[in-house]
Amino acid sequence: MALLMLIASMIDITLSILALVAGGVTLELFAAARAPLGYQDERGFHLGAEQHDIAQDPQAGNPS
Repeated sequence: MALLMLIASMIDITLSILALVAGGVTLELFAAARAPLGYQDERGFHLGAEQHDIAQDPQAGNPS
């Protein structure tokens, strides 16, 4: 009888730990999906796509 109670309590503990791990994984996936998109450079974190300076070609433009 005591052995059955020990096994039952070990199963309860195992299921509780698995539930906590599953909840943590779910929370981590939710937080990663809702995180803002952006980039980080030497001036800090910026939302949106990284802006590149477009070089002006002196040969391009109006040919006249």
